[in-house]
Amino acid sequence: MPFLGKLWILANPSENQLPNSKSAEKRVRQNKKQNAVNNHRKRLVKEGTRQFMVAVQAGDVAKAELELRSATAILDRVAGKRTIHPNTAARRKSLLARKLNALRAPAAKTETEKPGKSKSKVSKTA
Repeated sequence: MPFLGKLWILANPSENQLPNSKSAEKRVRQNKKQNAVNNHRKRLVKEGTRQFMVAVQAGDVAKAELELRSATAILDRVAGKRTIHPNTAARRKSLLARKLNALRAPAAKTETEKPGKSKSKVSKTA
């Protein structure tokens, strides 16, 4: 936001209130800077998650495992900085892990077929 004397030129027309004091002007600058940092961190989360999903959709288990570790590290780092809530990070990590396990599951099922339950019902009335 360029400053011209006491006239602020607003980048976003929805920002209809101007700061009335020097401290309020400083808060506007700080908020804008912190918003850019938070948006960058959220972008990292989205990119890491997207790379993992691409590996899962390709069916590449080894690459998906590497991308899961990378995405998990990014989520932990961003949650540690409180850009996103730690529970949100945990929920997203759990979702990614479930997707990786689902990718592994068909390969595991074909190797070891689990027989179905073949118990016959026995009547206790006899």
